[in-house]
Amino acid sequence: MRINYHVHNGYSSDGRGTTEQVVQTAFDLGFDEICFTNHAEQLSPEGGDWSLDLVEARQLYELQQQEIERLQPVYPELRILLGAELEYRPEWVETLDALVDSVDFDLIIGSVHVVDGHQISGGSVGEYFKKRDASEAYGRYFELLEEMVDWAGFDVVGHFDLVKRFGTKFYGPFDAEPFESQIRSTLDKMVGKGIGLEVNTSGVVQPPAEPYPGLDILRHAAEARIATVTIGSDSHVPTSFEQGIEVGERALLRAGFGEITLFSHRIRKNVPLDLDLEEDDKG
Repeated sequence: MRINYHVHNGYSSDGRGTTEQVVQTAFDLGFDEICFTNHAEQLSPEGGDWSLDLVEARQLYELQQQEIERLQPVYPELRILLGAELEYRPEWVETLDALVDSVDFDLIIGSVHVVDGHQISGGSVGEYFKKRDASEAYGRYFELLEEMVDWAGFDVVGHFDLVKRFGTKFYGPFDAEPFESQIRSTLDKMVGKGIGLEVNTSGVVQPPAEPYPGLDILRHAAEARIATVTIGSDSHVPTSFEQGIEVGERALLRAGFGEITLFSHRIRKNVPLDLDLEEDDKG
């Protein structure tokens, strides 16, 4: 079972490619299920901050759904899902809740890209990291991540330790140990609220050179008994569709997970993670 549950296309301001281009790519690569998880918010034409408009977001997801319905009969071997990646900002929660109530999503990812008004995963990231040491920069991010879990308006936490994407450039390789208490607290809350964890494999081709989250956090998640786990490449162009997927799958196995979660209308079903770890270890 090959799945990619984090995919963007031209319906995201930072995405490129048509729905059909992405679907054709997934089909050619032998995937069984994919989920389009475009952003609800849109980047301003001037390239400044992102903004969220309920009507605009709903219309974009409706257009995406229409394209999925058109293409699904053409690619019967590939299951195509409608998802969303929701950016957690306290001032947006009411609008996001209204959006979720009005669109029949298969999967919803909750993510943090902005901390105290600063981008941490793109744009002018230096503003955030230059003014903080590693303890403050990472610690504040994990505080906000836990706050997002308290909200719980989504199905899985996206790229759990995304802050290391650029943090590694400023502080060196990311070490999760100093933040273990925060991380375990968030994972325990996720279990209590039935929230799952995404393995985001874009980090494999970015400076961390490992998935989000890395193996240490994945092992904490397994120990916490996180029951829902998805995997996605977070591709924003068709050519990066498969980036890091196999590395992420093997990280899950090494962490102690034996199943992956499939979604349909936000209903979950776990299936075996069908990989041979011993074969990989021989290589």
